[in-house]
Amino acid sequence: MISSSEANSFNVTWNISAYLEGDVTNVPLEVNSIITIIINSITCPFTVLLNVLVIMAVKRRPRLQRNANILLACLAATDALTGLIVQPSFILQQISHLLGMANHETFHLFHKSSLRTMSVCSCLHLTLVTCERLIAIKFTMHYPKIVNKKRVMVVVILCWISAISFEVFRAIYETSSKIHFLFLALFLISCILFIASSYVVLYLETLRHKKIIKTQQLPHEDVERFVKEDKALKTTVYVVGAIVLCFLPAVFLLLRTVSGVPNAGSVVSWMRTFAMFNSLLNPLIYCWRQKEIRKFVFRISTQAVHPSD
Repeated sequence: MISSSEANSFNVTWNISAYLEGDVTNVPLEVNSIITIIINSITCPFTVLLNVLVIMAVKRRPRLQRNANILLACLAATDALTGLIVQPSFILQQISHLLGMANHETFHLFHKSSLRTMSVCSCLHLTLVTCERLIAIKFTMHYPKIVNKKRVMVVVILCWISAISFEVFRAIYETSSKIHFLFLALFLISCILFIASSYVVLYLETLRHKKIIKTQQLPHEDVERFVKEDKALKTTVYVVGAIVLCFLPAVFLLLRTVSGVPNAGSVVSWMRTFAMFNSLLNPLIYCWRQKEIRKFVFRISTQAVHPSD
């Protein structure tokens, strides 16, 4: 006959083995909750700090105040709010659920609402970033007339209004969960398809410009401008890739929900963690791709660690 201590030891060993083997669905929800709480607790402060530093770099460095970087800074603001609101609400929701607190459902509703709002806002910002690159490279001569800082800020504000209105409309009219999830999934898929098709056009246009530079003697200013635009394009490609990678599981999960297939609680918590992790990846990409931002971030970080230097 097995004693209770031996049974508990066996269960713990089995749970850890299942997790290490990648079989997350067989791991108890409590274990997954604890792991996702730890991950979000570690990444949350870095998400806020790095994104705030990116915003400060764009604001303080005149050389960085181009339309493409301003849009990236606006996306960084969305990511900073994810680390400031969405991740802490997820942590509180998971802890309250583990402890069996009465306000668990309140935290859960707030987290879902804030996550949806930030996700929609991020996708809209990413669409703006893609449109800006498309106009800059495909319609170079008309770019100054179409895109300027004032219009950029107006469109960014409209993105925020749209994202918040979407969630408010859902709350007021209490739309069906399936209809809401279907609309959200279609919206994310539409953004992904638009962005993907835009980058195919941008890739072909970039190849054409490179061929022109090789075969014709263009002015040095034109060549230099193209090099800058091409570098900005590559940065946005990495940002787009990171967001698509992190949000694609959420799209599949939403489609499963619409089709009536139940999703395990552990899978949902990991999907949300994966989506929120994107807010930490973006500033790392900015620092990697742009030397000016990297120098600013590390200089501020060094001053914070060694204030007397």
